[in-house]
Amino acid sequence: SVPSGSLGVGIVVSTYTPTLHDEISIQRGDRVELLAEYDDGWCQGINLTRGNAKGVFPKHCVNFAS
Repeated sequence: SVPSGSLGVGIVVSTYTPTLHDEISIQRGDRVELLAEYDDGWCQGINLTRGNAKGVFPKHCVNFAS
């Protein structure tokens, strides 16, 4: 089931290493729950694979295809 406020869960296809305090580390194969999508190509979400870390990451790093 998809939690309230969630836009779905995607799989990371490209590793991203954070450079700012509000960003999260995502690595290939991680499952990420999408919470918000921004016009600048970034998303906010929760990395379900790595301790439910919450933050922003580039959308192109995650495959949200249903």
